Amino acid sequence: MSRKAVPTDPTRPAVLAAIEQYEREGAFDRHADPVDESIVIPVTSAFPYVPKFLKRVRYFFSRHFIVYPFTKKVNREMLCTKVEGRENLDGIGAAILTCNHVDKFDCLAVQQACRPNRPYVVAAPFNNMRGSFGDHMRAGGMLPLGTDIATIRKFTAAVKHYLSQGKRILIYPEQAMWWHYEKPRPYKDGAFDLAVRNNVPVVPCFITFRRTGLFDDNGIEVKHFTLHIMPPIHPEQGLPFRESVARLREENMRLCREKYREAYGAYPVYTTQGANAPTQQQ
Repeated sequence: MSRKAVPTDPTRPAVLAAIEQYEREGAFDRHADPVDESIVIPVTSAFPYVPKFLKRVRYFFSRHFIVYPFTKKVNREMLCTKVEGRENLDGIGAAILTCNHVDKFDCLAVQQACRPNRPYVVAAPFNNMRGSFGDHMRAGGMLPLGTDIATIRKFTAAVKHYLSQGKRILIYPEQAMWWHYEKPRPYKDGAFDLAVRNNVPVVPCFITFRRTGLFDDNGIEVKHFTLHIMPPIHPEQGLPFRESVARLREENMRLCREKYREAYGAYPVYTTQGANAPTQQQ
């Protein structure tokens, strides 16, 4: 394969080494990328989950003149995103979307694929950054999680509000971002809990990677995105709440494992030792 100079991130070898270690340990929800806490605004109940009029106006101009053009550029030039299964969104309004979290900008791939009903994006608290970049993330629909009871209640109320308006919410049920990791990881219940509570479908999305033959200065191959949008899964009426949540979670994982097999030719195999190794239900 040919070698060509491409943009290089010096942290990548350390991040990939951390991912390998966490997979062996079964710590699938640990963050592998470094976090700069000095640029983070703490998420409190004062966060504008449902912004007031003047902020909505400012966000409107930010989205249309900065966020949307940036989104198109990232998908065209950086991720080289292809989308399969967009027809599975036909007739789907309010929904919880799930996706494997494999890049800082993978939410832009999902948002671009879902236009014009672009989803709001649930994010870890450390994504609530200071400065213009953080402002544009908030304008683009970021809903950062909080840790105290009051903030969690306000977040949950905002999710209910947006779903009641026919909007979509993107949640990463694996919790942590693992850069360009190909295998599906065990899910947390949060996305499926919210789907059952609000009686909306879950639309599973799964990103696979296309090889390019191009390498950065670390010798790491550049990969391009294929975003697969799969058929919606609806909460089953009459099931007890916890059983309904588990059914959505397990069916979401089954579809993603099948998509992995379809893309790479075999089901995922993990290096995890001991009882933490993922099963098909995880």
